[in-house]
Amino acid sequence: MADVAQSSTIELLQYLHDALASHFHMLHAKRASLEPSSPVFALEHDLSPEDVDLLKTSVRAAVQTGLGARHRQCWLPFVVYAAESGYDYVGDEYWRSFERSTPGWRDDHRSWIKMWFQRFATEYGGAVPTGAFASTFTIIAWPITHGVLPRYLQRQLAQLLFEFSGALTSDLLDDPAALGLRLARRASTYTERFRIFCENTTLVGQVATALLSGKDEPTPYLLPSTLDRILADLFKEHQARHWLKSAQQSATRARGFRSVNSIGQPSSKDRALSRASDPRLILKFETEWNGYAELPDLTPLGVGLPDVFSQLRTSRGLVNGGARHVPPSGLLYPGQEVRFANWPRPDAPFLQLDRAEEGVNRVLADQCAISQGPWWLFRRQGSGLALEVKGKFVRPGHRYVLVGAGSVEAPQVSWGREVALAAEGARAYELVVPEQINESDEAVLTASGIGVVSHVSIRPVGVVASAWDGEGDVEWLAGEPGILGIRSDLLPKHCRLTIDGAVYLLDWSPEHVELLLSLEGLPVGSHSATVSLLGDSERQVATGSLIITIRDPRIRPEGAWVGEGIRMLAAPARPTLSELWDERVGLTIDGPTGSEAELVVTLRDANDVPLVDVKRSIKLPVDEDQWRATARALRKDQRFSDAYDEAESCVVTVSREGIGFASLTCERGFQPLRWRFARTHDGAVIAHLIDRTDGGNTTIQFFDVETPLVPVPKCADAPIPVPPRGGLAIARSGESAAAVILPTDPNTVFRLPRAIPSVSARTRTSNEIRRLAAGHAEWLAADLPADAFATYEQQLVGDAIARAIGTLIGGGHWAQLERQLATASDPADHLEAMQAAVGASASQKELASTIAFSLYRWLTPDALLLGFDKVIAPHLAACGVIRKPGAARFLLMLAGRPGYIGEWEASEADFLINRVLLSPMLYRAARFAVIGTRALNDADGVDRSF
Repeated sequence: MADVAQSSTIELLQYLHDALASHFHMLHAKRASLEPSSPVFALEHDLSPEDVDLLKTSVRAAVQTGLGARHRQCWLPFVVYAAESGYDYVGDEYWRSFERSTPGWRDDHRSWIKMWFQRFATEYGGAVPTGAFASTFTIIAWPITHGVLPRYLQRQLAQLLFEFSGALTSDLLDDPAALGLRLARRASTYTERFRIFCENTTLVGQVATALLSGKDEPTPYLLPSTLDRILADLFKEHQARHWLKSAQQSATRARGFRSVNSIGQPSSKDRALSRASDPRLILKFETEWNGYAELPDLTPLGVGLPDVFSQLRTSRGLVNGGARHVPPSGLLYPGQEVRFANWPRPDAPFLQLDRAEEGVNRVLADQCAISQGPWWLFRRQGSGLALEVKGKFVRPGHRYVLVGAGSVEAPQVSWGREVALAAEGARAYELVVPEQINESDEAVLTASGIGVVSHVSIRPVGVVASAWDGEGDVEWLAGEPGILGIRSDLLPKHCRLTIDGAVYLLDWSPEHVELLLSLEGLPVGSHSATVSLLGDSERQVATGSLIITIRDPRIRPEGAWVGEGIRMLAAPARPTLSELWDERVGLTIDGPTGSEAELVVTLRDANDVPLVDVKRSIKLPVDEDQWRATARALRKDQRFSDAYDEAESCVVTVSREGIGFASLTCERGFQPLRWRFARTHDGAVIAHLIDRTDGGNTTIQFFDVETPLVPVPKCADAPIPVPPRGGLAIARSGESAAAVILPTDPNTVFRLPRAIPSVSARTRTSNEIRRLAAGHAEWLAADLPADAFATYEQQLVGDAIARAIGTLIGGGHWAQLERQLATASDPADHLEAMQAAVGASASQKELASTIAFSLYRWLTPDALLLGFDKVIAPHLAACGVIRKPGAARFLLMLAGRPGYIGEWEASEADFLINRVLLSPMLYRAARFAVIGTRALNDADGVDRSF
């Protein structure tokens, strides 16, 4: 009987394989004929529901019998089966749900899935996964990609299409790759899982194009049966159905418009598009003229360039000539304005990131630039504001400010005079242009690169433009009806309009002084429009020009726009759930001073169902320190701590009726490895690892609080009973890792004596110090549960490792002091002994005395760093540490939070450690400064200190 069942399964698989092979072969031929060609998806199997059930039954039977070689020859049913699982995927554990529905499936079968999909890509033009997700999840990326649009992402794509619908053009609808890229740029505020999906921009564009096709407009990118299936699932929810239908209507209207590109103009994809990411220059009069740069939100630059986004998130922005730095993540929010202390040098990039990779700064230099000098022209808008005229032309009867860099000579015109400019390296001149400009003045201006425009003006009319400098630069949002008015006091016969090289010849009616022109279909970017008025014999009688910028429409950011009543900003931007509540993020809330507002924190599960709402009343504004105190109080709330470990996301909302509201959404993120916890009825904790990785090579190491650097291997497939004091658990699989401080059992901890972590130091070498520092970093960087005792245990271990380093470096007498500190009830009792032990020479005693008298002035990290740097500098030089501006900071980190020395380049860190080993007085001075300021500080000050 077993042989008959086995033969029957093989026959069914062979039947299905042959039918699928024929179907996918024909589909591949059709897609290959497209320009460009389009991939085939395994979900496009076009099987009837009965055949799908037959396929699933046959695959499961084959797996239950061991998935032998004869079964594996009929591989197409397995590809379709895996793609069906990808369509049902809900963003959790693919393999866990796959194994539940497929009895007998083993880890060693996973490699077959990848091999079959790769073969499908080769033989049938199947889609190939791309993006960071595909790089990390090298197997499950295949079935999820071939699931086309998993159910749990469908609602978000419908919403994105709705929000983007105003920017749809016929060109975009004909170019799925360009549409996918634009949609990915707009997805920056969506959930991380959806952003990961959007990284495969080609797939997103093809799916979006198919969804936006009308009833009478079949799409070549998806089979009707597959498209109907996705639409049926989408339409089950009222809101998603509304979003998609509205977007489809917008797409239908867009297809009816004939774009400018279609009339002799090269398509957008063949032409370099604008840098809508360029800053806007303005002048403000504040007793003298001050130059400012208004910086745009640079989030779109991170699409497809994760390194760019990552470094924008964590690095300071350096503006060429700026009076201040842009804080980390500041370039990911709109509304940053930087004043120029020095006028920007034309030969240097306008914007760079501090300590960023060369490639990232090269992208910023290309994509965020100001107009070329040496002259910049600004049109006066009133008594205290002037906007840059990028076209560099003046119009009779108007007032301008002309800024010249370096030693350039000002145009010698009688109606120009020098005015004060509060920026080094440039001079400013006010130009009060007369109603009539004589030929000699016009020649002087022209020689300086400044044009003169008269007799013709080009301006936006109709719907108010998003921005208009009053002269030669206008902005519209994509989807807005851009209408130009061309006015002249002459009577031309024709108007020749040139847009990006495409020429249009228009008749000029003698009854009108203004010609109206509607622009449809201009793609996002910057476009040059030139107008020439032609008289008799087609003689040119006047010219004018305009720079048109089309920007993507933006929805209101969660944290609110600049100028709203309440605004919330996080740095780094877009924090994860752990970063927010482990106090690795600075959060500020701006609002009317002294106003009361309601703070609501909502924790949500994997299905976006609220688990708990915790409310607080706060007083605006809230700075980073006040937020940190509020966050700690929230974490101690029992309702918060009970729901925290189960939560996949949280929404922080601040509101006040009549003033405004702002919100911030944080997710745990799509983690390949994640820890979950449960408590037994007696309070004990059980830890369980959620493993979303492809392979079966996951390892777990456990570190006890009392032996914090001694790893204990644990089984990755079994729950782990957690000791009462908790500990550190680190799971690793390939390049993925998940480290967590384990929750404690408070009832048992209360009955235990105080833990004394044992950290053994082996040899007095640079390698050993770096080993101890690496261990400190692992404890320091691990995620924290909603458990105050776990936070205490983490601090206890960190202090023990720092003392071990002090014992190793400081010498015998200093090591004795470190051991006394381990059991001291108040470290302040040992400060005099530490001062005496810093050094024996007169200069070293003087250094120790200076530090001792300065401790009360060094209670903030900035004050400590600046003060210590000043007093330690001569001693560093005497020890051979010269031209190392970060040496004082390194010493303080080594003395207080050694895990952070991993941020230094390895050779630099080794050099400084070796100098410290040769001259341990340097370390003892830093350690005295750190322990002394901690002893005199409050709890919040200690947490913020070195």
